[in-house]
Amino acid sequence: LGRGRDGALPLLPDRQLSLLAARRRLSHRPQAVDEVRKEFIMNIREATKNDCVHMDALLTKLIRYEARFDPNLSPEVVIEDNYAGQIAAEGCKAYVAEDHGIIVGYLYGFTYRIPQVLLQPIAIVDALYVEEGYRGKGIAKDLFRKFQEFASGCGAASIELKVMSRNRDALRLYASLGFCETKKYMALPLPQNGNK
Repeated sequence: LGRGRDGALPLLPDRQLSLLAARRRLSHRPQAVDEVRKEFIMNIREATKNDCVHMDALLTKLIRYEARFDPNLSPEVVIEDNYAGQIAAEGCKAYVAEDHGIIVGYLYGFTYRIPQVLLQPIAIVDALYVEEGYRGKGIAKDLFRKFQEFASGCGAASIELKVMSRNRDALRLYASLGFCETKKYMALPLPQNGNK
């Protein structure tokens, strides 16, 4: 801010003074500047067919991550052509999170109804994944809120999902979104190769 000929600071409207003060405060907190900048560059949008290759790559990472909790999941899996036929199907919806045009997270889900059994449809979150370097920034919550709007618009009674019992980070996330346990998904490991 330059001084006038008499050496005095020019008078600024209150709004400009508050913006200037905010900039000065942020300039002493570089981490806060990065957080503010990140907020403005993250874009959550509905996925298109062009995004399916990226979503398949993220699903590959999700399954490999979950393999640490389930010994029956292959840590070498590579998913290809999974979402191309699904995202355009009726009742299905996918959202992606972009940072400068690079997809760093996604959510895929759908609604279903069993006539004469369910009074209202149920929405299912089938897959939710955010790249490790982008976790803890609210991206998963933003993706979920988009899907929640979709599910509400479809008249769904609730949103359900399955989560690995030992995946503590996912359990914390879902609890923070308001999920609670209503069913138990149980498994009985069977003997392999005829061993009892």
